[in-house]
Amino acid sequence: MQDLSLLQRRYGPRYPQYLLVVLMLGSMAMILASTSVNVALPAIMADFGIGRPLAQWLSTGFLAAMTSGLLLSAWAQARFGARATAQTGLAIFIVTSLLALTATAAWQLITLRVIQGLCAGIVQPLAMVLIFQVFAGGGRGAALGAYGLGVMIAPTLGPTIGGYLVDVFGWYAVFWLPLPMCLAAMLAGLFLMPSARERSTPFLDLWAFTLLNIGLFAALGALAEAQRFPWGQPRVWVTGLLGTLAILGFAWRSRYSAQPLLPLALWRHAGFRKASWVALTLGMGLYGTTYIIPLHVQAIEGYSAGWAGLLLLPTGIVMGVASFMGGRLSDRLSTSVLLVGGLLALAVSAFGLGWLQPGASFLVLCFWACIGRIGLGVLLPALTTGALDALNREQIAHGAGAITFVRQLGGAFGVNVLTFFLEWRHRQEGGDFAAEVVAFQQSFWLMGAVFALTILAAWNLRPSQR
Repeated sequence: MQDLSLLQRRYGPRYPQYLLVVLMLGSMAMILASTSVNVALPAIMADFGIGRPLAQWLSTGFLAAMTSGLLLSAWAQARFGARATAQTGLAIFIVTSLLALTATAAWQLITLRVIQGLCAGIVQPLAMVLIFQVFAGGGRGAALGAYGLGVMIAPTLGPTIGGYLVDVFGWYAVFWLPLPMCLAAMLAGLFLMPSARERSTPFLDLWAFTLLNIGLFAALGALAEAQRFPWGQPRVWVTGLLGTLAILGFAWRSRYSAQPLLPLALWRHAGFRKASWVALTLGMGLYGTTYIIPLHVQAIEGYSAGWAGLLLLPTGIVMGVASFMGGRLSDRLSTSVLLVGGLLALAVSAFGLGWLQPGASFLVLCFWACIGRIGLGVLLPALTTGALDALNREQIAHGAGAITFVRQLGGAFGVNVLTFFLEWRHRQEGGDFAAEVVAFQQSFWLMGAVFALTILAAWNLRPSQR
């Protein structure tokens, strides 16, 4: 706080607003990188001659690394300071974006995406922490609202702009799209970001972090390999076994560690367990639909990357409005009502998209996608309220990070499972274009069924279970 006071005296009463702009730029760049690549996947697959089982790593690898990076953010800020953490993360992100332009093999591109995901996971949570600190004297609500609006704009405009750039310049465009924001945030952060750090911060639990990453990537890898080889192949079941053992090791380490990366005691609360199931499904809904809808309209409807991105533009606007209204409704309606309503809208959207036949109009596709975005917008604020209200006051800070971790985990495994199911049904139905149509329909139906089943977990979640 002393460091923030010095910066405020140096830059005057407008300093909090200056810092807010820097934080928004950094977060928007990371979100652009996570969402815009989905419209470029068909172009990348064609250029490198790869199929969906390998191409999905460009999305799931980023999300998995971002998931583990979330657990490093608080430690890195305390150990090195917000400025050094953000500058290092942004610098690595810029370097990997430039290296992606020279990639000659799919594995190189996937590796760079994994590194970018780790940077995004470490850098993005810094924004919320600094907003709470710098606006402690007032205006925090308005600052959070402005920040939330910026975060909503990025996934709305990212696929749209990225899609048209892909049509004109190729898939390379989605990697240099976030660079101007990264450079601006990095340069401004040199002057505006606080640099204070806690020298007494304990060392990172490297064993737990290593086990977590082995578990995540081995489990995702087993599902990815199962799309190409039988389950009895060693490359499938050995990888799956390694992932299971690593996750169990991470859980054991977290259970007995004095300062665990992920406090497992949070899940002793029944309300938090139910909210976690909803968070997993929310991650699948948020990232799974952003992944599968552009693939569907390009593979089945013959859309270009630009039109696929344009389809997501009105859905993002609708989601932003729904999130704003959901926040207001969370003060008036019970958490369970909002969660059930949001999940129901997601289920209806998924079943509607699965019901469509090839040749559906742009407006019809947009309509069904917007229904799902309304559900996501309602779920986002209600989930945070439902999860944190089930905890004791001293657990709320850890609970906020844990529920975000679970949501990202749902996104990574949601995309992975969707790709596995899509490839499996495509083979089972014959492997031709008609099979592709049926496989996409059944994938949407699978998502609808998952959303409908999660209603059971949300139904009995009450606004206060302390």
